[in-house]
Amino acid sequence: MPHLLMSNDEPDTAATPADSSPTVLQFPRLGHTRHRAVRPRQFRGADPGLEPLRRQATSIIDEVLADTNPGDEPVREKLRWHVANNPGQPEKALLEHLRTVADQQESA
Repeated sequence: MPHLLMSNDEPDTAATPADSSPTVLQFPRLGHTRHRAVRPRQFRGADPGLEPLRRQATSIIDEVLADTNPGDEPVREKLRWHVANNPGQPEKALLEHLRTVADQQESA
């Protein structure tokens, strides 16, 4: 089934979809005035004293993920998984990742 993309810039000159095509939705254009700075989401019960630890954990995670050694790709993939499963809690993601790596090294 063909997809028709319509421009929001010139709605009068856009092609009219055929009867067999899917419905084309119009989305408003975002202007520069609609963009705002967004603060990181604060979780309930979040301790502001954890911010230095979170910054340090984020820095460590960034360093590990920036590595380009192909042999370490499985480790980076597991770290990405832990980060994705602990949104807003990099310290918890790093701790769980380190526990997983330690368990794997003990069993090897």
